[in-house]
Amino acid sequence: MDWYLTLAFTLIGCGVVVLAAEFFLPTGGVLIVAGLACMVAAVGVILIFGSTMEAVVAVIGLSVGLPIIGFGAFRAWSQFALKPEDPSETTAARAIDTEAEGYRGRYGKTLTPMRPSGSVELEGRRVDAITEGMMIDAGVPIKCIDVKAGRIIVRQADVRPDLADFKLDDIT
Repeated sequence: MDWYLTLAFTLIGCGVVVLAAEFFLPTGGVLIVAGLACMVAAVGVILIFGSTMEAVVAVIGLSVGLPIIGFGAFRAWSQFALKPEDPSETTAARAIDTEAEGYRGRYGKTLTPMRPSGSVELEGRRVDAITEGMMIDAGVPIKCIDVKAGRIIVRQADVRPDLADFKLDDIT
């Protein structure tokens, strides 16, 4: 192998390494330009010291090889990159969803004005909830009508008597 081909392959290898370094050291494209410059210099060395056919083969090889290597590197990066954890998959989120599902169909009262979100009391616990879009004043009886994505949806309930408010003297 001639010395100029060894130099050209070394320059191409350096260019690939510098291009790969851009993934780990984001420099805003500076390393990409440096890597491409190494490859252009390699083709220039082949043109100056070698034959035209060797230079054509190098250009075709780089034109086909670089996109294939780039696509493969991008696919590998997307496979192994750290992805944010989906909050709906965490154990704590599942526990909250299960707890919220227990409120479906329960009655309570608003603790704050619902415009359309606010705090309600359901089964003696203060929870955040939203309405179907209507505003409800504080202290109004409500009913949990649905739970979607861990959000408690309430609507104003018809006043129903609470058995604790009855006195035995009122019955006779």
